[in-house]
Amino acid sequence: MNSGDHDFVSDASRRGRGRPRDLNKRQAILEAAGALFLERGIAATTMELVAERAKASKMTLYSHFPDKPALLSAVFERNLKGIRLPDLSERSGLSPLERLTDFGERLVGFLTRPEIVRTGRVMAASADDFPALAAAFYAAGPGAVLSKLAPFLCALNESGAIAVPDPELAAEQLAAAWLGVSQLKQSLGVAGPPSPPEIALRVKLATETMLRGWAGRASLSGRA
Repeated sequence: MNSGDHDFVSDASRRGRGRPRDLNKRQAILEAAGALFLERGIAATTMELVAERAKASKMTLYSHFPDKPALLSAVFERNLKGIRLPDLSERSGLSPLERLTDFGERLVGFLTRPEIVRTGRVMAASADDFPALAAAFYAAGPGAVLSKLAPFLCALNESGAIAVPDPELAAEQLAAAWLGVSQLKQSLGVAGPPSPPEIALRVKLATETMLRGWAGRASLSGRA
């Protein structure tokens, strides 16, 4: 960000102090940024272009998002909230297998949407030149997913339902098994998004296989 951009940030902070932000304008900014990232790529999408597309002033834009990494992170956090991943720890009426299967189906359905696959491809192409943006993308996407999955596996491990030496690694392994190479096939243009029945079958088999391998003292098929 150049010196002029810093002036906008400082000015926005002074003028915006004490005033409620316009949530509709924030949503317009996020929609504009998401569209531009897909259309032009990460590098070619400037804060000025986002402000222009959202019909907002630079001052308004910077009052919501101080820089491009913050804006990118907010775009992906917004996308992730759209899939409404369940809170694994609060669904006590379902077995661990049922909870994980539901979580996995929703996750894979989201990650294999064409626009999400395109976004990942665009981000990967810009990661070397924009490491801060890549870090924001990871934190808002894969990092957020693993932060929901790992604690649940940790709780299962502590209860004796499974036996894994590293719940965080186990979360990565399970998520990878759910997704398989679906995203890679789509990125290469050799396949389209999987159908809901295909996703359900893949996730069910992957979850059953992983849990069987991790099985501990307690039964995973019973209610927990």
